[in-house]
Amino acid sequence: MVTPRRPARRAALGGLLAAALTATPLTLAAGPAQAATTGVVRIDQAGFLPGEAKQAYLMTSAAVSSASYSVVDASGATVRTGTVGTTSLGSWNTAYPAVYPITLTGLTAPGTYRVVVAGGVSAASPNFKVADPAALYGKFVADGVTFFQTQRDGADTVAGPLGRKPAHLNDASANVYAVPSFQSGGSDVITNSDLSKIAGPVNVSGGWFDAGDYLKFTHTTAYADAVLLAAQRALGSGAPAALGAEAQFGAAWLNRMWDQSSKTLYLQVGIGSGNASGSFVGDHDLWRLPERDDSDSASADRYAAAHRPVFRANTPGGQVSPNLAGRVSAAFALAAQVNAATNPTQAQAYYQAATSLYALANTSAPPNPLTTAAPNDYYPESTWRDDMEFGGAELALAAQQLGQNATPYLTAAANWAKGYLANDKGDTFNLYDTSALAHADLIRAIAGAGNPGGLAVSSADLVADLKRQTKVGADRAAADIFHAGGVYTDFDADSHSFGLLATEALYKQASGDTSFDNYATQQRNWLFGANPWGTSFMVGEGTTFPHCIQHQVANLNGSTDGTGAIPIGAVVNGPNASSIFSGGLGSYQDGMKACPPGGADPFNAFTGHSSRYVDDVRSWQTSEPAIDMTGSAIIGAALQQAVNAPTTPGSAVSYEAEATANTRTGRAAVLACADCSGGNRVGYLGTVTAGTGALTVNGVIVATAGTYRVQIAYTNGSAGARTAELSVNGGPVQSVSFAPTGAFTAPGTVTVALALAAGSNSVTFANPSGAAPDLDRLVVPGTPG
Repeated sequence: MVTPRRPARRAALGGLLAAALTATPLTLAAGPAQAATTGVVRIDQAGFLPGEAKQAYLMTSAAVSSASYSVVDASGATVRTGTVGTTSLGSWNTAYPAVYPITLTGLTAPGTYRVVVAGGVSAASPNFKVADPAALYGKFVADGVTFFQTQRDGADTVAGPLGRKPAHLNDASANVYAVPSFQSGGSDVITNSDLSKIAGPVNVSGGWFDAGDYLKFTHTTAYADAVLLAAQRALGSGAPAALGAEAQFGAAWLNRMWDQSSKTLYLQVGIGSGNASGSFVGDHDLWRLPERDDSDSASADRYAAAHRPVFRANTPGGQVSPNLAGRVSAAFALAAQVNAATNPTQAQAYYQAATSLYALANTSAPPNPLTTAAPNDYYPESTWRDDMEFGGAELALAAQQLGQNATPYLTAAANWAKGYLANDKGDTFNLYDTSALAHADLIRAIAGAGNPGGLAVSSADLVADLKRQTKVGADRAAADIFHAGGVYTDFDADSHSFGLLATEALYKQASGDTSFDNYATQQRNWLFGANPWGTSFMVGEGTTFPHCIQHQVANLNGSTDGTGAIPIGAVVNGPNASSIFSGGLGSYQDGMKACPPGGADPFNAFTGHSSRYVDDVRSWQTSEPAIDMTGSAIIGAALQQAVNAPTTPGSAVSYEAEATANTRTGRAAVLACADCSGGNRVGYLGTVTAGTGALTVNGVIVATAGTYRVQIAYTNGSAGARTAELSVNGGPVQSVSFAPTGAFTAPGTVTVALALAAGSNSVTFANPSGAAPDLDRLVVPGTPG
């Protein structure tokens, strides 16, 4: 195994590799050799939602001009036919110089299908399904949780398909050591002759293995647990029980890593490599099952196996690197939120853990580099304001649920959000940038506080940045042959792509904007098979998925052909820059099972655009899974399941301002707005010298009378706030302030409490004494409260 196994997992997402990623129009003439043309069909092997756009890709060895396709169901019956697009989207590599779109228009019936291509080239796709959101996205969530169970350490393991057993029981009484020194140049080789004990014993048992190794990191676990808790919250009663149980398992370990009595945060358990002299080795130097470690009596293995060292993130009572303080506090505060109704005592305990740690954040002089792991090169994070916003937003939401004072945390989160917007924009949602989830939850916290004024940022500012992050991926996808929004020539392509799925859903929830729906579908498609390699990057999803991940338990206890015992739900890094393979894959480590058995690399034929994907146990660059990658998949899938859930009694309902059933008076008029829901807004509302306009939204139906927290999407291109007077069913008037959104075509949202009667209601927007904002739509929740 190569060490460090996962160096510099920081993807530079701020810019495009234009030459590598931009599709070049292809103009190849079809000639006599066309009969010998070969091709492959790439499609989302997991499937599609009934109502979404569906596209596959035909990769061919030469140009074709008359290909047709048939959609065949599970019984072999042809259910649809069509023509393959005749204009190539671009050249992928010399073996496949043409890529054609296959648009599966009108395929909406649930079922199992495949695409068969004929006419100049013969090819067939793997099977895929058409299914509802719960079936499609719910499987990703459930399978992702299975991988987290595989990663469990300690006494409370889940056997699962790989036969996991309790491991590292000695971690319950582990010693604390000073962080050692490492060789320069990003190496994880320790230069000290021995480790120096400074405290202990401490109980750090349990938790999750970070990746294919057996190290445990507070930094990555906090991210993973936070997104599991957020996914549980998003799905509500629809969340699988195993998701909640796994999220609580992670929170319990973080609570052991944060010693409130001494105000000490423990950073990690274990070392990757040993020291330069060879007097002791590290976790990455061994290839074995974890249950063997406690009985390993070899002196050289003492820190790698039987008595793993613990390192601190701060001196007792001292300040903590703000990225760690923020994200661990966020995980605790999320645990408080999901426990608030069912276990208020536990919720209060997690809230106390969050507040005590958040108070120690070193924001005046953050360490450089930020504290993430030992060595830092395992996870070289450079931003921290996003984590502080994240922690503050979750603390504010937890405080609101638990009857505590949320104002200090709401204020802090807004201040850190402002700092992020001014200093740190450049990445999208993933392990290294938590701002998308922080923004979305700060919007919720602001609404929960009654939309107070005087905060450093407005909800409109946060919605705008969610849109910016969404557009980063959407703009890349528009320029890519396979509509990839991630950068597949850098580390973490899959984690970032799942993060793009999550961000689109968060933006859609906050704004009501549905214009990026097709882009979100494209990202899921790419992740599950509609990519040049024709593979899903999540184990167990679709027909083709990783078989030979760099994961010790999977390699030693699992299969090598994707059948039988497999690490279900593991998400691997995915394609990476082909240049990092210049030295080959290296040799097998002692004890490693050769996978694939013959060392074949069938995916090499699809290396292109400076990127390569290798499914080989030696390929840490593309085939090592990790909890943060799978966590990103779970939150992305859960949020997409939530925003795509069919409207049923009790679900939120959207009412467009421009709907013909509504009543417009005076100057009020429907105006085009590309970024608004439905592509329109209603403007010229309120009173100015040119006249007066008002809008009444009719037919707002709720089943139960009560006070509903209604989200209003609006635009305000003025320099200052505008006011609208709202009345329900002609009743008392409520004055609401709408902050500037930057343009009359840039939507923002405000949440207001409206008393609605059971049955049909009308909501009127007017302003007899000034200009009102333009209205996009109302989103009314299914239940009051």
